[in-house]
Amino acid sequence: MKNYLIKGNVKMGPDVYIFNLPPKITCTPSKWCLYGKNGKPACYALRNNFNLPSVVKSMKERYEVSLRDDFIERVVEEVFNNKAKYVRLHSAGDFYSEDYVIKWIRIAESAPKTKFRSTTRRRDLTSIIQELDSLPNVIIRESLDNERPTPEMGLKFAALSHLDIVKSGTYKCMNSCEKCKHHCWNYKVDVCFDEH
Repeated sequence: MKNYLIKGNVKMGPDVYIFNLPPKITCTPSKWCLYGKNGKPACYALRNNFNLPSVVKSMKERYEVSLRDDFIERVVEEVFNNKAKYVRLHSAGDFYSEDYVIKWIRIAESAPKTKFRSTTRRRDLTSIIQELDSLPNVIIRESLDNERPTPEMGLKFAALSHLDIVKSGTYKCMNSCEKCKHHCWNYKVDVCFDEH
C-alpha cells in the first residue's frame, strides 16, 4: 500500500509526518498569498519545491485519496505503522469540505497518542473545524496575513510577526521543531513567524 504521510522536512525533523494537498484547489488564497512578495506568491506552497512536477503529482494523489471512503482507515494504519508522534496537516492546501474535516476528526480520535496540527483560512467551515480543534490531540490555528490580520474563527492563530495582533505573549516560531521540542504541537498558543 502506498504511503500518503511523508516524513518531515529539515525544519520539522524526523518525528513529524506531513499530509499536503494541492493549494488553490483546496484553500482560499488571499491576494497576499498569490502576489504578496513583489508580485510573486508569498505563500510558500505556491512556489519553490512545491512547483516541482513530482510534488504537484503527489499532492494531487493525496487529494484524490482523501475523497475515498477508505481514507480514514488508510491514514490510521499509516499513523500506527509509522508510530507517528506528530502529523502536520496542510503545509500546502487546506480543509476543503465538512466531510473532509469529519474524516480528520475520526482519524485523530482513532490515534489519540498522535498529535495533529494545522493552520486554516476556511472561515466557511468554522464550526466543524472548531470541533476538530476541540480534540485533546489536535491544534488548529487560524492563518493570518496582511490581508486577513484579525482572527474570526475562535481558534488560536498563526500570524506574520509584524501584524498588530502579535503581542509579547505570542510564541515565536524558531523554524526548527526539534529545537523547540514541538512547542506548537504540545501547547495551544498563538504563534507568529517571519515571512519566508
